[in-house]
Amino acid sequence: MKKSAFGCLAFFILCFYPIVSTATEVVVGKVKGTRGLVSILRDGKTKPAFPHDKIFLSDTIMTGSNGAIGILLEDNTLISMGPISRLEMKKFKFSPAKNEYEMSLKMGQGSFVYQSGLLGKLAPHAVTLDTPVGRISMLKGTDFKARFSE
Repeated sequence: MKKSAFGCLAFFILCFYPIVSTATEVVVGKVKGTRGLVSILRDGKTKPAFPHDKIFLSDTIMTGSNGAIGILLEDNTLISMGPISRLEMKKFKFSPAKNEYEMSLKMGQGSFVYQSGLLGKLAPHAVTLDTPVGRISMLKGTDFKARFSE
């Protein structure tokens, strides 16, 4: 009886574990376009990035020496990255119905164009961008271009 119960439990776990584990991934945006070498580091694995790919919380987006990417976040924030750039998706919550807002990104080296979306307009206090030279916050309707080196 114990072997049968254990076997059923093991079968259930093996069949439904992939569904449960992927349900916890939070989509924060998508790739609008790419040029050259662009990759996404997710769960310790690097994969090439292509238009329409989903961007998940905790992803790191990297561009090569000829790379560029445009990312559209769920709140319509637009981020463009030029060659040899790195961006980490640290935190993202955009749920106006629940009054939940939070965005934290880490811009590493590279060049960036940032165009604030609804999150920055509705809750600018909830947006922070960490850079190699400091933190940018309170991004209400903000658009900027920046280049950082580490």
